[in-house]
Amino acid sequence: MFKNFNNKKFKINISWLIFDKLFRASLNIVLTIILARNLGPENFGILNYLLAFLYLFTSISSLGMNPVLTNKIIKDGEKFKYNMVLNAYYIRFIFSILCYLIFLSLINLLNSEGVIFEYSIIIGLVIIMKSSEIFFSYFEAKSLSKYIVISQLLGLLTSILIIIYVFINNLDNKLIYIALLLDFIIVFVLINYFYFLKTKFLLPKIELILIKKILCKSLPVLVSALSIILYMRIDQIMIKSLINEYEVGIYSASVRLIEIFHFIPKILIISFLPIILKAKEYYKQLLFLNSLIFKISIVIFLIIFFSSSFLVKIFYGDEYLESVLITKVLSFSIVFVFFGVINEHWYIKNNLQLNYAFNVFLGAIINIILNYFLILKFGSVGAAVSTLITYIFIIFIFDIFNQKTYGLLILKFKSIFKI
Repeated sequence: MFKNFNNKKFKINISWLIFDKLFRASLNIVLTIILARNLGPENFGILNYLLAFLYLFTSISSLGMNPVLTNKIIKDGEKFKYNMVLNAYYIRFIFSILCYLIFLSLINLLNSEGVIFEYSIIIGLVIIMKSSEIFFSYFEAKSLSKYIVISQLLGLLTSILIIIYVFINNLDNKLIYIALLLDFIIVFVLINYFYFLKTKFLLPKIELILIKKILCKSLPVLVSALSIILYMRIDQIMIKSLINEYEVGIYSASVRLIEIFHFIPKILIISFLPIILKAKEYYKQLLFLNSLIFKISIVIFLIIFFSSSFLVKIFYGDEYLESVLITKVLSFSIVFVFFGVINEHWYIKNNLQLNYAFNVFLGAIINIILNYFLILKFGSVGAAVSTLITYIFIIFIFDIFNQKTYGLLILKFKSIFKI
């Protein structure tokens, strides 16, 4: 299988993925700054509150099917039957509509402000649009990621340009939500077009047995994905419920600033993973990569921690200076996030996805409990502390009590002290 790593098509695909991570990360930084500065903390808080729910319901609507389909396409090769992809598309599209309706009902139940519900009607449609991500599994398995990259970049660029126009002309904030939705509509249309252009596959009949087979294999992936979204976004939902939208805006500004750097370990793993998998000394190479990632994370952590006042002011302006302390606390999370990328790969390599899903699920529960008490006592800073404690449990503590993952714990400790 290693001959694929020298394949020209494979190298081009990797290049597209790295370009996507770099360019889209840059565009997202620009978009975050534009939104935060022009909306102000309260309206920026409302947006991030709705996005937190959106990520949650999008994750639910995915049903964890994409990784299962990607692995199946790679494994079966030419023998793969594409009616499986389209049947998965059917079930996700229908389930996405259901999730959209539940999303609206929940927002309406939790909020008395009519404007929040109006915004949710618009942005919630993203849940349905993202059903086309089922086709990502085909493009990823066939090393055709350029079609995903092109679609997403066109969508994001269009959205940013419209948002800039809205702010320049001082138009209604509803148009911001329409612009954000348009990003996903463009991706939906293009991905559907590219898939049917490449496969020439007509819509098959619904096969319930096939759908059941996909769902049975995808449930552990769904639990893991849901848990990740919960412990990454539940803090913003709980801050809104326990305090107000303004505090969500202040907290979200810090979260977005920290998330700017999350693409770095992803690029490193995309770049180095083929080499590591091919290497005879797999453990030694993985230790080297883990050590490299740890050192980079320490440098980034120190930069953010000591320059947080400058970064917040230059990115967001004086309105967000209250987020400086939150940014300092969350800067520690960079180390854990970087370790987490290697964590995920190691679990998959050793066929321990269920262990990973269970750890992340426990982490989400711990995070919710900590958030409740710490937000009430310390405000949004408490949410940042809760996030850090959760990371410590997921990345280190859980491994201590599991013999199967004890080797990963040793690897992480060795990488910390490796010069």
